[in-house]
Amino acid sequence: MPASIASRTELGLCAGLLAYGAILLALIGAVPGGSDTSGYFNEARLFARHRIHADMRVLPGIPAKEAPPYLYVPLGFRPAADGSARMVPTYPPGLSLLLVPVARIVGWRHAGDVLLLLHSLAGIALTFALGRMCGLSGPWSLLGAAVLAASPLYLYSSLWALSDVPATVWATAAVVAAWKGRERMSWALASGVCIAVAFLVRPSNFLIVVPVVLAIGLSPGRLAVAGLAALPGVGAWMVVNRTAYGGAFQSGYGAIANEFHLNLVSGTLAYCARWLPVLLSPIVIASPAILAFLRQRPRAAAVLAAWAAVFVAFYLPYRWTHESWWFLRFLLPAAPAFIVAGLIVLQQCFEKLQARFPESWARTLPVLVLFVAVVSEASQIGPLGAWSIGRGEQKYGRVADWISAHVPRNSAIIAHQFSGSLFYYTNLTLVRADQLDPRTAVRVLSSTRSAGMPLYAVLFSFELGTLKAIPSAWSLVGSVDDVTIWRCDPPAK
Repeated sequence: MPASIASRTELGLCAGLLAYGAILLALIGAVPGGSDTSGYFNEARLFARHRIHADMRVLPGIPAKEAPPYLYVPLGFRPAADGSARMVPTYPPGLSLLLVPVARIVGWRHAGDVLLLLHSLAGIALTFALGRMCGLSGPWSLLGAAVLAASPLYLYSSLWALSDVPATVWATAAVVAAWKGRERMSWALASGVCIAVAFLVRPSNFLIVVPVVLAIGLSPGRLAVAGLAALPGVGAWMVVNRTAYGGAFQSGYGAIANEFHLNLVSGTLAYCARWLPVLLSPIVIASPAILAFLRQRPRAAAVLAAWAAVFVAFYLPYRWTHESWWFLRFLLPAAPAFIVAGLIVLQQCFEKLQARFPESWARTLPVLVLFVAVVSEASQIGPLGAWSIGRGEQKYGRVADWISAHVPRNSAIIAHQFSGSLFYYTNLTLVRADQLDPRTAVRVLSSTRSAGMPLYAVLFSFELGTLKAIPSAWSLVGSVDDVTIWRCDPPAK
């Protein structure tokens, strides 16, 4: 490719990244919110204090050992394995570990936004780099970056504190570095480090080892260097597991194998076939045809095909993959492979078409087809509400501000969806709403009244039925968006 075209392509990538960054800044809300997002932030704050256990905040007269196991445990935590009045985070440590240094630089208030924004832009740039390495021209590689950026799934996952985009970035970086590892040993080392981080962020990213090995090639020395560089990440994961859950191969998810069922494969496969062209553009329909290039481009075809195949095969039996379109975020670490593979196939097809029909229509047809493909996925951002999740997450902070301003500091709060965020933002005693059976509800009322503790409830609209399970009068004292705050009134004298 001529230098002038290359420079224009790179300038286009930089301009696109700046524009996309501006969009993210306007929409992002990577803050402690529901189960996942608050879980990562609570875990990160524990890591920043060199801890992994957190103390439960218990009511007077109802010790943790005499209460339902999760009565004082917010979403994102589970009771500690040692049976003490302590709890441990549920989620893998990678994203939380990444949050800590960012928080030390920009503060906890903006750490999530900065971390997700940087990873989102890096994922787009790495997709461009992957395309160039696999033989796509500059403009076609730029198109691959645009396809990822315009994806409703990618935008949605970039706007709140989930691990999907970081998992995608580190997995893709591992493959890109492995590809260059045939040129220099230092790149093989970098690939191993990326594997380690990708694994810590999401343990299922061990699957990236398959395309990494194919990218590096059968070089014992380079494979050994990459493997040794990845070992510290695996070791750190085992140490965290042993400390938190009592075993090196235990996890906060419990018996995760129970979530996989072979009878789900056919239905999930059909779901992927329906939704991936919507979420990653119709270009991915062409991606399976990359296998036809195994002789012509053996390295690129093998890496991309194996990359996509291992992730799809792993998540086909997973019970959550087909629950909703946004659960396909589990497949995001393979999205660059799908996109680049599809573009390689289309590029070859259009080049043959242009060679046979050199008329102007044959030159403009690819532009029209690819433009329609990108617009078709971007047009789904609004209908799917993919742009709004960040702003929805921001209300958790506003609810916490309201509570800090209006609720006495010695209060107990009944909450469920808000429980993890409540634990992060306040020092108030937490009572999990979903743990309040009739007997426990009576004990909670008796305990708070005896101790003179005000009792409140923070409930989303879908949780309002919780109040019916608690035998007392309640007064609505505030609201933030669809979240209402209720005060338990003392019994009439």
